[in-house]
Amino acid sequence: MPDWIVHVAVAWTICRVLRFRYSEFNPANTALVMIGSILPDAIKVAVFSDVIGYNLWNLLYVFHLPIGTFIIAGIASLFFREKKTAFLFLSMGILTHYALDLLLIQVGYGMYLFYPVSWMGFSLNLVPNDDFYITMLALVIALVVYLVSGWLEKKRTL
Repeated sequence: MPDWIVHVAVAWTICRVLRFRYSEFNPANTALVMIGSILPDAIKVAVFSDVIGYNLWNLLYVFHLPIGTFIIAGIASLFFREKKTAFLFLSMGILTHYALDLLLIQVGYGMYLFYPVSWMGFSLNLVPNDDFYITMLALVIALVVYLVSGWLEKKRTL
């Protein structure tokens, strides 16, 4: 935990719950939040580079620093008509990603949340990396939210 499945499931669940109160959480914006939730893990591309003999870990590490992820979200939002809205929804996904990663038992110093200002690492050290019960819990919660929200929307249209 939290792997990509957990990040996407939590982002989707939050958007689905907020959709009852705020109409801005339509499927397109929910997709932006889900993309933002896995954007910091773009560093995992370096695994494939190891296979072909290149070491890109140091180059791609900027993806998993908040400052780097928000810069990349800003660049990605330039490709949308409503740039500010795209950036805000991508940022929401990024924030859910870092909130989940703070729960992990970190190897080393933790996450450098305030990187340009401080090299202090942060971690709550609550959940081990290999705990798949969290993945199952996130999927069950997402399924329950899906079923309940579908039932509520059907009831609302009647």
